[in-house]
Amino acid sequence: MAMAKMKGIFVNEDGCIRYAEAIVSGIKKVETRSRNMLRNLVGERVAIVRTRRGKSPVIVGYADITAVWKYDAEQMNNIRKFTLIPSGSKYDTGSRWCYWMSRAEKCNPYPLPKNAVRHGRSWCEWEEV
Repeated sequence: MAMAKMKGIFVNEDGCIRYAEAIVSGIKKVETRSRNMLRNLVGERVAIVRTRRGKSPVIVGYADITAVWKYDAEQMNNIRKFTLIPSGSKYDTGSRWCYWMSRAEKCNPYPLPKNAVRHGRSWCEWEEV
């Protein structure tokens, strides 16, 4: 049986907004990062991995990353409704790398596979049957 490599992005939910669920529900259209950490995933379908302090990572759905661009603080205000990042939050830090998320879909949450290899705090990959 052929093995396929699956990739996932970590979406932190330490605050009151459930960003991972908002992505897979199609409400959050733009995921942001302080550095261009997801550039190699543009054009790919990825798992959305919810992370919470003190909890194991959980896959909550999937989305395509279809574009990447960088915005400064003023431009970020223009797309705030797509990022769901409140003004003044810890993620509202001036210029950000933006990733357009499309074809979002929810799944029944399940744990990140034990064989997942982490690539920093931003993404991971694992072999799937």
